[in-house]
Amino acid sequence: MKTQKLGGSDFNQWLLGIPYELAFWNNVFRWTATFNGMMRWSKLGRHIQLEGMDVSSFLRNYENPVVLDIGCGLSFANGDILSSAEGDKKLEVHYIDPLADYYNAIKRRHKRNLPDIEFGMMEHISSTWSGEKVSLGIICNALDHSSSPLQGIIEVLKVLKVGGCLYLNHHPNEAEFEHYKGFHKFNICIDEEQRLIIWNKEQKIVVDDVIASYASVRTTTLENGFVVAVITKEAEIPDDGQKFSSEQLRSLIQAPSKKLSFKMKYAWYNFIQFFVQALSWENKQKLKRLIYK
Repeated sequence: MKTQKLGGSDFNQWLLGIPYELAFWNNVFRWTATFNGMMRWSKLGRHIQLEGMDVSSFLRNYENPVVLDIGCGLSFANGDILSSAEGDKKLEVHYIDPLADYYNAIKRRHKRNLPDIEFGMMEHISSTWSGEKVSLGIICNALDHSSSPLQGIIEVLKVLKVGGCLYLNHHPNEAEFEHYKGFHKFNICIDEEQRLIIWNKEQKIVVDDVIASYASVRTTTLENGFVVAVITKEAEIPDDGQKFSSEQLRSLIQAPSKKLSFKMKYAWYNFIQFFVQALSWENKQKLKRLIYK
């Protein structure tokens, strides 16, 4: 696999989607009804459950499992409590996102008392997490928003213990549905041979084939049509030696926010989202269908 260059064209294209993402979350957290609706859906403070994987049985194999929720946004979508014969146990869950600094500012601005998000990029997660001490990595509705999904998978596998799992859950072919806007640059699907596929208009990657020497992939299509893949690390992964500090990665992500074009785009998206997030969920879906007709 060709490692994505820091600050390369794919990454720069990804940076352009930041203003929209920040405007979305700012207004989800602004409106009480929208925020409360999200928290009713959130699994924070509840038992961990992952569709298509018996995650509780898996985590009970570890005395003190470490879980990374990568590309988490501000949804806190996965539980942090593990049930066992000895009773409920609080899991060590780390919520990780490249926009962590922005997201923590949004939480403070709207006085929402939630766990802080930790900075990290899935495409370079081995730069900030090392030692292969992670039992489970979770990426939900985020892999296809990254600048290099395949690199993200391999990087997360690097920080897993041998025997550890990476869990993926995504809307199928979302970039096609979203017309490749914002962070939506890649599609994820399962082909007729039950292989995990990452694709867009320029490329198609069969993930099973790329990682076959050190990991296995089990795929499932849920009743709601979502695509689930459980990737198990079976061997050590050669290290390419390319590492970046958190400061290097942060500086690249934060640099665009100083530009006038970034501020203008954010102001425009924030204005739109101010009204959109005030709508009911049903009306949001109607508006979305109208826009994409």
